[in-house]
Amino acid sequence: RKKKRGEGMVKILKTLANHSPLRKRKSKSKTTTIRLLQWNILADGLGEDGFLATEFSPIFESADAKSKSYSANEFMKLVREAKLADTASGMTNKFSKLKGEEKKLKKMKTSAEGYSELKESVAKLKEETNKSELVKLKNKFRNSPQLEKVDREILDWSKRFDRIKQIVLQADPDVITFQEIDHVQQFLVDKDFSAKYTCMVDSSKTYKPPNYTENKGNDDLSPDKYFQHILNSRAAFAPKSYSNAYLFRSKRDGKAPDIDDDGCAIFWKKEILKPVELGFLRVPSDTEKSEAVLALTLQHLETDMTFNVITTHLPSGDEPKKELERLAVLNNPSARWTARRICFDDTSWKELPYENNANFVGITSYVKYFAQRKDTQTIFALDANSRPSFPPIKPASSSSETNVWGTILRDTGLESIWVQSSCLKITGEPINPPKPFVVSVNKMRGPSSNQPSKIGEHQLELIDHVFTNGTKSKLFTSVALNNKELVPTAPLLYKSKEGEAELNLYPSSNMPSDHLPVVVDISLETHTHVSLLHFTQL
Repeated sequence: RKKKRGEGMVKILKTLANHSPLRKRKSKSKTTTIRLLQWNILADGLGEDGFLATEFSPIFESADAKSKSYSANEFMKLVREAKLADTASGMTNKFSKLKGEEKKLKKMKTSAEGYSELKESVAKLKEETNKSELVKLKNKFRNSPQLEKVDREILDWSKRFDRIKQIVLQADPDVITFQEIDHVQQFLVDKDFSAKYTCMVDSSKTYKPPNYTENKGNDDLSPDKYFQHILNSRAAFAPKSYSNAYLFRSKRDGKAPDIDDDGCAIFWKKEILKPVELGFLRVPSDTEKSEAVLALTLQHLETDMTFNVITTHLPSGDEPKKELERLAVLNNPSARWTARRICFDDTSWKELPYENNANFVGITSYVKYFAQRKDTQTIFALDANSRPSFPPIKPASSSSETNVWGTILRDTGLESIWVQSSCLKITGEPINPPKPFVVSVNKMRGPSSNQPSKIGEHQLELIDHVFTNGTKSKLFTSVALNNKELVPTAPLLYKSKEGEAELNLYPSSNMPSDHLPVVVDISLETHTHVSLLHFTQL
């Protein structure tokens, strides 16, 4: 059964490789190179959650002069053993159950039937999980000066912002796709960054973070106002309304004027590119929360070439049910999908319907729409939260097993830069078997995390992706700062999770996010620009 599982998907991917439209292109076609930087920068509102780093070692249990200390290797062994013990005893399952029941209890009215029983169950689970080895580890290192230094010297947003800005400016991309950005205004007003880049399609507009009130019906990003707000903002930014990032920042920073929800944004180099279309595909939701896929069409001022950039951030989680959740946003014909856009007609921005009343049934159909658009080429950059080797699973919308990697390749017709640059086979397998861990994230939460169940959970995988119908791509392995320091870029290769990988976790003083940036030059065929209004049937 295990051997057969996913064989159908592998056959489909190999067929795609043999019949790729890129193979049929003439090598003599004129191309323009676009440098892309794709990066989940770790939202400020989500950054202070006990991410683990061992660079400040030895690690002491407390500031007491007699406190016991541990080398980096010894400390990581403690974390690993506590995680294994909780997994073996079923404690990690109890943490998951507690989290779910706490959510239910929060939504219930005290007068509701079953409230008392649920409250009692939550209290019992809390008592049981307090006996966890991970909780004991958390209490043991509660006052560790070295772990406190990680929060102060590595996770502090002011330090991370300066570092992010420095890396981006030195990489000198033409286009930037960010996920988890919750400081749009800060990037736009920063003197150095804004001198080169913007995410505002209308330069006469000033970006303002959304306004939330005590009456949710009046909120800028309430469900019935979400679309109009993001279109009117004239920013290539798709926020996640009522996000945890906003909640945590507002609790910490009070009424600071620049508090944003985290979301996806596209910035571009102003001197060489001009926006001509901005669109959003809203992800179906049965809650108050809204989010959207972001699509931007840019015109290259020198060559007149137009190309499309699309970005999104898929749901997180390593369980099979989370992969099903991700597959459901890629393709779900039974859900109600809505898309709106604004286009530039040489004088002003106007909202126009998509051509021929395009019927989108998920993210991949939206991407495919752009990939098949005449006289343009497409780049799809995202944090997929799914590795290429994720075990195939059967979603409700399909008769066969698949995963996020296979679905994007099959449904969009695009190619992965990881395949084009010989990092992976089209099946998602690594090209270099001695180092099977091809990664864009290498992170772990430590004892100072407020989520004990996630302590010791080592995420070492490739979840940041770029797909394109560009003819070829060239990856950068690092970004040089001041001709002295090299900052690594994705992908990194490791032999195993233990040893080198767990001693070089991110974020760090060198890397300001839990994700590595992807820096790639993509060769796009040059086509003459045609007004987007010409394509539209009103």
